[in-house]
Amino acid sequence: MLIVLSWLALMISVIAEFTYGTSVDAAQAANTRDEVRAHYLAVSSVNLSRLLIKIQQEFIDPVMGQLQKMLSSATGSGSSSTTGTTGSNAASAPPSLGFSLRVTDYASTLMGFFSGSKEDVAGLGGLIGLDTSNIKGLGLKSGTFDAQITAEDGKIDINCGSGFAPDRGKQLVVYRLLMGLMYSRRFDNLFAEADASGNFAVRSDVASAIIDWADADEQRFSPEGGSGSEDYRYDARADRYRAHDNSYDSIEEVKMVRGVSDGFMEAFQPFLTVYASDPNCKVNLGAMSNKESGDCTPLLMGVIRAAAMPDPTKPPADPTIFDDAILYPVASILCDRASAAGFDSLNTITSVLQSPQTAVLPDDPRYRLFQGMKPINVDAGALGNVAYVGSPRVYRVVSSGESGRVKKKITAILDTGRIVENPWTRFPGAEKDAGVLQYWREE
Repeated sequence: MLIVLSWLALMISVIAEFTYGTSVDAAQAANTRDEVRAHYLAVSSVNLSRLLIKIQQEFIDPVMGQLQKMLSSATGSGSSSTTGTTGSNAASAPPSLGFSLRVTDYASTLMGFFSGSKEDVAGLGGLIGLDTSNIKGLGLKSGTFDAQITAEDGKIDINCGSGFAPDRGKQLVVYRLLMGLMYSRRFDNLFAEADASGNFAVRSDVASAIIDWADADEQRFSPEGGSGSEDYRYDARADRYRAHDNSYDSIEEVKMVRGVSDGFMEAFQPFLTVYASDPNCKVNLGAMSNKESGDCTPLLMGVIRAAAMPDPTKPPADPTIFDDAILYPVASILCDRASAAGFDSLNTITSVLQSPQTAVLPDDPRYRLFQGMKPINVDAGALGNVAYVGSPRVYRVVSSGESGRVKKKITAILDTGRIVENPWTRFPGAEKDAGVLQYWREE
């Protein structure tokens, strides 16, 4: 009996160890399988996003352009991007209508045809009257993927004018945009507290520091044209480092600039980019939207203020531009319009600033507020010095793939107008058509 009991105890321990090891191996294999699936689901989401962007540029944008011309002709409204009427004529004229369809805004819904279950796909097909039962390749047996697509052109490009050959004229445009973005009183608390070294951040100093980090010279940027030395003392901190003195590699690098805090990044990072495509540092107002990138009102307020102050060292001709109580509600109306119908020209914006009640219905509670509001005078030509209206060129794709307990996230930046410098395949033309990758990060 003792021999039998000893043998049973030994066998139970051996079997328990074997079972535990087998369970661990099975769990590791399942996690590896799910990780591979999640990775390729996220990659598939990026590839489908590139397809949607191509459809937007090759088919949707030309059709929308033709419809816009027909609409402008029917309503008798012009479509100029830089000039427009001012004074009483502009105040009495209704803003020209915009007509826009961004298929990229509906990426998540469209990908449901490929990433959902058979029941989900059938439900989506039923919404548009499409029978998907006999269509192959739709839906997944396991796992899901999704994507969000936003345009980088509708942000302030802090890399513009930087590098080894900095352009002061372009840097001045970036400075004006940064100052306009940071001016609102709602951001005062970001500049009211001392940092770890006991120094207070000043708006103008932070704007100059952001520009100086990305240029290669040793001269401090100043809108007055001074030639002081860049003395930000990055090497005097406990964790020493040196200024990059070259273009930003990523938007997260801004956190290393003197005066930039976590609160600053939370407030302004959604409105900054290092990948925009305009050579003159202008913001593409045609790429603005409230849908995926959040509230665009602070950015539009900053652009309007930058346009009203061609010389940031002098006050604007119309001090109303500084009043948040006046500018914010009008800018919010414009942002809602940008998301719903888009802008056909810069005249649309200046017309609404002149006569905001024309942008809302009479039964809207804001109609009476706008009727008694003082017009905001910003010339379309001045607005054209810091902004334009056009089709986006650079896109940010944030895709996710999920399988089992594993979730993968890929952030990619696609430039649809850039030349392929280092082809990955033997077909650089196809790579360019799909959008040149500028950034890729997997988490």
